[in-house]
Amino acid sequence: MDDETGLDDLTVTVQNIGGISESRVTLSPRVTLLVGENASNKSSFLRSLSAVLGGPTPPLKSDATSGRVDLEMGTDEYYIELAKQNGTQVVAEEKRLTELEDLCELFVTLDETNPIRQAVVNDGDLYDHLMRPIDTESIEYEIEQLKATKDDLSDQLSELDRKEDRLPGLETRATSLRQEIENVESTLRKKRSTIEELEGEQMVETDAGALKELKEKRSERETVRNRIRTQKAAIESLEKESDSIETELNDLDLAELPNDADAIVDEIEQLHHQKQQLTTTINSLSPIVEMNSQLLDDDDEIPAEMKSDDIVAELDPDSRTITCWTCGSSVEQSEIAEQVRVVQEILEEKRDQRETITDHIQTLDEQRRQFEQQRQKHEQLQEQKRSTEAEIERRTEQLSELESRQQELKAEVETLLDEIEESGEQSDELGELYDEVSDLEYERGQLENELTDIEAEIEGIETELSNRESIEAQRESVVTQLQDQRDRIETLERDFVTTFNEMMQQVLDRLDYEKVERIWTERITSESDSLSGTEFELHIVRSTEKGTVFEDVIENLSKSEREVIGLVVALAGYLAHDVVDELPFIIVDAVEMLDAMRIHSLLEYFNQYTDYVIMAVLPEEGKELEDAYSTISTSSFGVET
Repeated sequence: MDDETGLDDLTVTVQNIGGISESRVTLSPRVTLLVGENASNKSSFLRSLSAVLGGPTPPLKSDATSGRVDLEMGTDEYYIELAKQNGTQVVAEEKRLTELEDLCELFVTLDETNPIRQAVVNDGDLYDHLMRPIDTESIEYEIEQLKATKDDLSDQLSELDRKEDRLPGLETRATSLRQEIENVESTLRKKRSTIEELEGEQMVETDAGALKELKEKRSERETVRNRIRTQKAAIESLEKESDSIETELNDLDLAELPNDADAIVDEIEQLHHQKQQLTTTINSLSPIVEMNSQLLDDDDEIPAEMKSDDIVAELDPDSRTITCWTCGSSVEQSEIAEQVRVVQEILEEKRDQRETITDHIQTLDEQRRQFEQQRQKHEQLQEQKRSTEAEIERRTEQLSELESRQQELKAEVETLLDEIEESGEQSDELGELYDEVSDLEYERGQLENELTDIEAEIEGIETELSNRESIEAQRESVVTQLQDQRDRIETLERDFVTTFNEMMQQVLDRLDYEKVERIWTERITSESDSLSGTEFELHIVRSTEKGTVFEDVIENLSKSEREVIGLVVALAGYLAHDVVDELPFIIVDAVEMLDAMRIHSLLEYFNQYTDYVIMAVLPEEGKELEDAYSTISTSSFGVET
């Protein structure tokens, strides 16, 4: 541990990566210079370090089948192990410092392939690179979801406003209904009182048996009339239900259903059979390709009795003849390699065919499922329609019977009335009163039903209105979240612009580029709500020998100036994304265009913002800077000759 900084030394071990056979070096906190000529594997080492930090995977040494990078940080150890499998490089095992590869590639590993440096040098689009670590698609999706939720809550509040506007009218109607019911009940009381008086008088003057029978017939007639009303209302409701079912049946497009669903099942079975045949073929070819590829890739695995000892073959391995392990004849190794390539192509073709068939099977299964759902829905609707029509028919028959019974009772009542009149009794004033009472009771029932519905609606509206504050609070919360999501991107964009502009001016002052007055970037947004409508535009302000200031384009800057801008843009992104919290490293390569003085100024600037700065330099600059920083020479690397 460095006593002054409290940071650990780093030990990096590289085996069989790039051009390095083996190296083990210690990196000091703050700044370490990696010194070596061009083509001395400085880049191989830095890419190895980047890989174990979390960056892109480096290539294996050309003659190696495995390689490894280890990083020791105090008591923590990280590593990445590479291997070749079937001629392809894979990561066999890993424990990297971070899984955030984008951060490492864009803002930590500042070599000549760095996307941000490349974009600046080639006047490319900076925005996409700088914002790549932010999942803008996910944020845009979240924004759309929040907007939909906000709109839904707004609709709920608008609906509450509409219902609240209805409330006074409903309450007025409820008051009016209560008054109407009271008036009907008052009239009913008077009518019943009159009936009681007339019945008392007729009991004295008329045969009690005839009056009793007349009263019973009238009561039955009233009951029948009420049942008729009930049946008519029920039939009307059922007819509406039948019309709704008919509409739903018409909307269900049966024309899309296949005439024979079994044909789909048969096709699926045939495809499964084809897939099984392809799988069998693939399983048969795969071991052959793997075995032959392995034997061809690793000469040591070929049995001695199958090799040729011809010296020419040793000089040109492709011309070596091998005893074919299938037919026994002697063939050149390159011919077997060509046959393996052909079989490999066939194998890939079979796999593609199997994948296509699998997709087709899934499509057909989905079609079959949808067809079955439509059929079932159609059958259910047909059954509901039959049941509804049967119920309508049953109730219509009952209605017909009730109406017949009503006519019979009417005739019986008239007969009884005629008999009473013939005996010289009073006129049928009671009958008229009974009819009036019946009508009033029916009217009262209708008014009470309407009042019940209105009171229920009023109660429902009042309950919903009691939730207004909760809905408004939810909407306010969603609006806040929506703004936070929008501000999240905008804040990062503005932070980057501000950071870059401040840093760029400071670096220009340090490096003293003549005739470059200012370099700054501008955030340009479109009127679209889309997050992807923003751009970063670089502005170059230069001056002439006479002191005239003008705006120039980046193509007119020197390579040195463009490279420095690229490094500062990447550093601004490093700070804007708080990369130091995850990766306190900056790795710099390919700065040959800068002299020792400017490299020193740049290192001092980078050193302010991270714990470890590792830069590759040429021996000339390394010699001038060795007193200021820790240095490591690439001469210590074990490399291929």
